[in-house]
Amino acid sequence: MEDTKLENQISVTVVSSFSKDGMGFNQQLEKRFGLWNTVALQYSLICSGLAIGTFLSTVIGVGGAPFLIYGFIFAVTLGLIICYSLAELASAFPHSGAQEHWSYCIAPHRFKKVLGFSSGILSCAGWIFSCFSSSYVCSMFIISLVEIYHPDFVSQNWHYYVVFTGITLLAYVLNVFLINLLPILTNVLAFIINIGTLFIVITLLVRAHPKQTVNFVFKEITNDSGWSSNGVVFFISLLPSIVSVCLFDGAVHMTDEISNPKRNIPLVMVIANTLSAVVAFICAIIYMFCVVNVENLNNPVGGEPIIQLMYDAFESKALTTIGVLFLILSFVGSTMLYYTTTSRLFWAFAKNNGLPFGTYLGSVHNTLKSPVYSITLVVTICLILGTIMFGSSTALNALLGSAMVCINMSYIFPIICLLIRSKFALSPQKRFAFFNEDEIQPVLNPSKGVPYFTLGRFGMPLNVIAVLWVCLLMVWTTFPVYYPVTPDTMNYASAVLGVTCVIGIILGFTCLKNYSHIVNSSHAYD
Repeated sequence: MEDTKLENQISVTVVSSFSKDGMGFNQQLEKRFGLWNTVALQYSLICSGLAIGTFLSTVIGVGGAPFLIYGFIFAVTLGLIICYSLAELASAFPHSGAQEHWSYCIAPHRFKKVLGFSSGILSCAGWIFSCFSSSYVCSMFIISLVEIYHPDFVSQNWHYYVVFTGITLLAYVLNVFLINLLPILTNVLAFIINIGTLFIVITLLVRAHPKQTVNFVFKEITNDSGWSSNGVVFFISLLPSIVSVCLFDGAVHMTDEISNPKRNIPLVMVIANTLSAVVAFICAIIYMFCVVNVENLNNPVGGEPIIQLMYDAFESKALTTIGVLFLILSFVGSTMLYYTTTSRLFWAFAKNNGLPFGTYLGSVHNTLKSPVYSITLVVTICLILGTIMFGSSTALNALLGSAMVCINMSYIFPIICLLIRSKFALSPQKRFAFFNEDEIQPVLNPSKGVPYFTLGRFGMPLNVIAVLWVCLLMVWTTFPVYYPVTPDTMNYASAVLGVTCVIGIILGFTCLKNYSHIVNSSHAYD
């Protein structure tokens, strides 16, 4: 009773608590997910074991296998520290808005709106870029399969856009009309990804001949980047590792659709992302040992090095086709979930009036049980961004590389706010005991005075490490990979971030005044 009474006093954001039943819309999403199919969702979002294989071209010329292996240990360990720090916040402030909501809750009163809104804009931008990137990678896999059977086929930009559009619209249909299939899809997709990963790595180990030496994998540094310092090259080479284990907030955006989120969401984040890291690390080592022809990876089939790796090692079109089909099924299924997660983020942000037309974007269709307007907006933006395929390849690469920049920047806001407002306290009780009565309160275990998932006395130092790592990461994810730097080799991720900030400022003029988290219900969602 005491637990229930406390949680009923805890506040959250419910803005525009309107009912539009006459128009067929309301604000509630159904609870479709349990712990394990949400773990499957988060695991399937990033397909870590397969995703790291898509970066082999970069790895070979920028540091080689040793920098991939040691860089992976370094970058992913620090990335998981960010993940665990966010998991504690997800337990204390369960909400589909994730870092946007956490920033608003924890920031000092006069900065709540600005920091919450800024985090929301960066988060939305990062997830939009992720949706776009995932759909585009799927189109590359499909075109690669065509090129395997038709070597004379010359792909055109419109080929990629047609496939990209088809995958994006498929995601729309699934997320609007077939939403009840999502829990089943996540379980099936996790199975396909694991079977596909096992097929690829086992077949590589059996068929690849000759295999690379231990020296090649763990000692021989190759530097074709033009940078004279191997230290610089090491940090540049971290990108594959950073991108392969990422998007830690994915499951948080499903908070409204999972039972007991204060306990389950942090568990999902820890289990799924840690498992992804272990699988990706094993796969990275196997890929490096099974590179049969290093030079071929510089100009891979369809631009996808993992397909070239299989084609060279398998020496069989049939086996390569099976491997590519596993890749297509895995990444297309993953893309469906990208749009699911992103639409929930937009839906939650719009309910707080963080986006224009919040009344519509923050609504859920009564019959379809889906946030139709937010999904439509996400798909429309991605289809518009896709037209960049017809223009500059430099702009296209900038978009593909900008997701990590925006999302990781959004992570830093709530973590810094927690450190400052708790005055860098080591005690886990003191870290969440600084809220005034008129503020949104954290969900705490009444018997211990800490969130249901807590980092204990390690919380503060891990938060500090997370902040320092994000700051370092922001430098190297925007750093040019090759020297000398030319307009074609320049890393324009910082330019995309600048454009995102400009759009955020424009939206701020129209939305920031009404942006708010009204305190009138429980955080508990139970």
